Amino acid sequence: MKKTALIYGCLGLIPFIAFGVLLPLWPDDWHHGLLYAFNNYSAMILAFLSGAVWGMTISGAKPDKSTNGLTVGIVFSLVAVASLMMPLPYSLYLLVVAFVVLLILEVVLMFKGIYPFWYTLMRAALTAVVVICHLFVLYWLNDLTTFGMPVDHI
Repeated sequence: MKKTALIYGCLGLIPFIAFGVLLPLWPDDWHHGLLYAFNNYSAMILAFLSGAVWGMTISGAKPDKSTNGLTVGIVFSLVAVASLMMPLPYSLYLLVVAFVVLLILEVVLMFKGIYPFWYTLMRAALTAVVVICHLFVLYWLNDLTTFGMPVDHI
């Protein structure tokens, strides 16, 4: 299971890297669509990860211990939806913060015995790449606006 989770996790990084880090390599006419594809994919992955928290909590929860994992699952799904209703770059900032906070909460769940250690390490590495990709997009977005392209026209 560890190998499969790692393979799927790495495959899930492909759109982040292709849309985020490699944005300047795509034709200029595609930037608008790629930025929104990146934002939408990011929100979708955040919602997916919050669903994983829900599932892991249900499968690993001990009846005598409260984990708040169900609440975490719902809240971060709502954050993902909220990010889709916000303009760029604010949605990207929200998503970066949400990925980092979700990872911190998953570390807490690991210490409560809900998440295995290997999974938390994998998630930390994947989250680091996701955050770096978001920072690249924010950099490119700032670079585009510096040259007179307003964010709403990207």
